[in-house]
Amino acid sequence: MNIFLDNIVFTIQQAGGVSVYWYELLRGICDSGLPVSFLNAGTAQDNLFEQQIDYRPYRCIRESRLPARYLRYLPLQCKLPPMAVFHGGYLRVSPQKDIVNMLTVHDFAHERKLASRFPRRLANTWQKAYGIKKADGIICISESTKQELLHFYPATDPAKLKVIYHGIADDFYPLDKTISPPAALRAPYILYVGARKGYKNFSVAVDAVAALLPAYNLVAAGGGPWSEEELLLLEDQLPGHYHLFPVVSTVQLNELYNHAFCFLYPSVYEGFGFPLGEAMKAGCPVVSTHAASIPEVVGAAGWLADRPDAEAFVTGIRWLEDQAVRQQYIQRGWQQVKQFSWERTVKETLAFYQDCWNNKFSG
Repeated sequence: MNIFLDNIVFTIQQAGGVSVYWYELLRGICDSGLPVSFLNAGTAQDNLFEQQIDYRPYRCIRESRLPARYLRYLPLQCKLPPMAVFHGGYLRVSPQKDIVNMLTVHDFAHERKLASRFPRRLANTWQKAYGIKKADGIICISESTKQELLHFYPATDPAKLKVIYHGIADDFYPLDKTISPPAALRAPYILYVGARKGYKNFSVAVDAVAALLPAYNLVAAGGGPWSEEELLLLEDQLPGHYHLFPVVSTVQLNELYNHAFCFLYPSVYEGFGFPLGEAMKAGCPVVSTHAASIPEVVGAAGWLADRPDAEAFVTGIRWLEDQAVRQQYIQRGWQQVKQFSWERTVKETLAFYQDCWNNKFSG
C-alpha cells in the first residue's frame, strides 16, 4: 500500500483534539515502514504538533495553490497513483475512483447544532456528508459516534464503519504525592480542563463548586482566552476560590490532574473526550455525565450523573469524600485507561487500511 496523508488539519487549529489524533497517527504510521507521502505539509507554522514533525525523510506534495482556508472544504485537488490509500486529517476525500478513501469521523456536533454557526456549520455538514458517501472505510472514534453516523446517514453501509478509539499519551501518570505542589494547588481543588462554551457546561461546573464552598477551590486549565463574562461569573460565584491556567504544558497539566481532588467534566456531548482518559491515567477520579461517548471512555471508573446539573455533580463529589470509594475509582481508572493506547490505534488503523484495500482491489 502507498499511503497518502493529508495534513490540512494542522492549518485549521493551533492545537486541539483532532490535531492530537492526527499527530499521533502520523507518528505511528511513519514508524510502520510502509511508504508514506504527505499532502499540505509544513504550511501551518503555528500548529504545536506540526512543529514537532520532521518531514525531511518523506515525500511532501503541494496539493494546490489555493489557500488552506478554502482548500479545507474541497475534495482533494490533485491526482494520486492508482490503488493508493488516501486518508484526510479532517473530513476530506478524493473524487478518484481508483484509490481507497479513508475518513475519520469524530462527532456530529454540527449536525446537532452544538458547534459553529451558519454558514460554517452548513459547510461542515456538507463536507462530512460528501466524505461519508465517497469513503471506502470510515473510522468512528467511539461506538457513540458510529451510532450517530447511522442515525444521520442511515443509508451508509455499516460494513464500511469501524470503531477505533483514540489513545491516551504516556505523558500522564501518577506523581510522587510526597512532593509538595505549588502554593496555588495546595488547597483542595476541583479541576476543569478545556473548552468552556455551549455543551461543555462550564457554568454548571462553577455552580457545583460554589455549592461546595469553602471546602474546595476551582482550578480551570486551557480552553483559550477568558471572556469578561466568564471572569465576572467566577468573581460573582467563587470570589477568592478559583485559579486559572489559560495555557498549560503537558507537564503542568499532568501535575494539575495529580493534585486535584477530582476532575469535573460536565460536558453533555463528546466524540471521545481526551481529558477523561488523561485524568484516569494520572490517577485523578472522574465526575462527569452519562452522555454520548463518555460512558464508553470512563466505564465503571468514574461517577457519571444522569442529569447535567450542579446538584448531581455535588452528589458525585461528596461521594468521593469517602476515601475508600475514591481509591476504588482511581484503581478502576488505571485499569480502564489501559485499553486506550496510540500503539493500538495505529495498529487497528493500518489493519483497516489493508482490509479496505483488499476489499476494493483483491476481490
